[in-house]
Amino acid sequence: MRKTFVVAFVALLVAGVGGYFGFNLLVGHLARSHVEAVLANLRANGMEAQAGEVDYDVFEGRFEMHDLAVAAPGQGSLKIASFLATGVERPSPSRVFAKHVAIQGIAFDGPLPLAPAIEASYRAPRLDIAALEMPAEVPGGGTAWQVALGFFEKVNADRIIIPESTVSTRSGAGDSCIETDVIHGAVGLERLADGRFATAGMEPSRFTIGGAPTNAGHGSLGRISAEGIDVGAMLLMLDPERRQAVDEFRTVYGAISVDGYEVVTDAGLRQSWRSLTVRDVAIRPSVIPAEELLEMGRRIQELASRDENPSPEETAELMRAMAGLYDGLNIASITFDGMEGTEPDGSKATLASLQAGPLDSGRLEKLSLERLEGTEADGKPFRVERLLIGGLRPGAMMEVAAGLTTDPRSLVGWPAPLFSMVGTVELDDAEAPTGSGEPLTVDKLAVSWTGETDALPTSLSATLRMTGPTTAVDPGNTAFALVPDQMKRVNVAMDVNARWNEAERTATLDPFYLEVSDAFAVSAKLSLNDVDDSVFSPQPDEALAGAGAVNLGSLDITVTDSGLYEQKLEEAAREQGIKPEEIRQLFAGFAELLLSQTVADRPELGPAVQAFVGFIQQPMSTLALRITPRAEPLPLMMILEALQSDDPLGIVDEVDVKVLEK
Repeated sequence: MRKTFVVAFVALLVAGVGGYFGFNLLVGHLARSHVEAVLANLRANGMEAQAGEVDYDVFEGRFEMHDLAVAAPGQGSLKIASFLATGVERPSPSRVFAKHVAIQGIAFDGPLPLAPAIEASYRAPRLDIAALEMPAEVPGGGTAWQVALGFFEKVNADRIIIPESTVSTRSGAGDSCIETDVIHGAVGLERLADGRFATAGMEPSRFTIGGAPTNAGHGSLGRISAEGIDVGAMLLMLDPERRQAVDEFRTVYGAISVDGYEVVTDAGLRQSWRSLTVRDVAIRPSVIPAEELLEMGRRIQELASRDENPSPEETAELMRAMAGLYDGLNIASITFDGMEGTEPDGSKATLASLQAGPLDSGRLEKLSLERLEGTEADGKPFRVERLLIGGLRPGAMMEVAAGLTTDPRSLVGWPAPLFSMVGTVELDDAEAPTGSGEPLTVDKLAVSWTGETDALPTSLSATLRMTGPTTAVDPGNTAFALVPDQMKRVNVAMDVNARWNEAERTATLDPFYLEVSDAFAVSAKLSLNDVDDSVFSPQPDEALAGAGAVNLGSLDITVTDSGLYEQKLEEAAREQGIKPEEIRQLFAGFAELLLSQTVADRPELGPAVQAFVGFIQQPMSTLALRITPRAEPLPLMMILEALQSDDPLGIVDEVDVKVLEK
């Protein structure tokens, strides 16, 4: 219910039930007079408010009211057919007790309080409250939600039962229009005190989805059980003053479990989960931009009513507001078990479990999928034994998405924010079909990094072990030159580890290792000097300036030919109509000619040049070299610029090259 309805209901409840003890004569007339006074006050504040017959019997402890109707511009309307309280007592001058309260014919129509872009219609034929105790007077002063929250936190009740209810919602327009109709099972809430319900439950529900044809469908929701529901903490989000004053986390749900879920769309999508569990959901009200989110929701509702979409700037603003939500949200764990799904194209999948958590101060410790299996539309199988994403920051993802919404090229010049979105990715025992029909198998993929937000990482490691068909590489791709085309499948192994040493102001890449079976292997060790913390600054200009001061320490590189060179020689020989040996000698001669002047000017490079020529002349051999600055310092940026210039070999004048033991 909207805030005005909450206050109106509270005021009428107190006026009708708790304001007339001590009167024996004309009590019914006084009750009606006081109810009318409350309604008149609501009307004076711009609302429509009226009630039918009102009756109060002080001796029997019985209060009854019929045909209550309250409406507010832009907030919808609330109607109650009848309200009956029995066993009314006054245990103290400030408290009122009713043994039983029965409310019939509850109807609400209007935008949802926390989601104003969604229009809702709620119907509950009956609501029963056992052992209701509440303040004898409505708290005075403050905004509507402050009054409602102050009252609710002082209400006690043993039990609230809603035998059945229905909810219809509508949001969006055109192809994005979604309409839902939900028939809820019986709802029971137990032991309300201090704004918290000890437990709550709802029997299985059914729903249908309409609106745009692509969204049409139906489904069911199993029994829902919840513990430790702090409604007061949720209402804080609608009270700006108290929200901003509460800087600690408050648990709004101790635990929620759902005994299954299923949805089927008319387009052919079918998905079901065996169980869903969420534990320890807490919010930090002061950092959640509730007012901004609500205002954006109203703006989207206004646009939807005109069948318009928000501008890129408005979408980005909403995303940034939602990003702030994650800093004020903690969740201990989320677990979904037993998923089965079928896509409209006939592809199928099962998932043993999806687990997430904990989410703490905007960082999700892990998101994992276990045993995903299925088939694509053409029947080809796929599987993932385990996928784990660690250090996920949903807020950072929203910030990046917001930037891309207004500037699609925002990451081109500075991709560092991408490293803030996640810290670890692990994939074990996965298989997926390729276009050639042969499967691609990943035995292990592990990537992790650490660093400051929106900055380059200060450490990075990666491991890959995979097997796949050579036909999976597009011949037009540059990487095709590294594929042993005479082999149907190859194994790929890669290991990378890079780390910054702040105390020594150095950065090392050790190891870098890449091997393709029956093709080649490359290993390298890189050392960089004068690497200070400015390189890892979140400010692009500062990071670029810091990178300009980085100098080469040394580079060790080892290349082993495992058959690729011979295969490429044979391929070139066939194309030219000559022997592979002739092609090999042609390459070796060209290399000697190209580097002869360098050796003449710098005889100390002779052994390295001869090792390089020998590597070209001898397939299945190994070349191992160490490159160091000829004179320090040698800026890394200068090396990169030289390699991209028209004369990349010019950089040889700036380095020493030595042959390493193989």
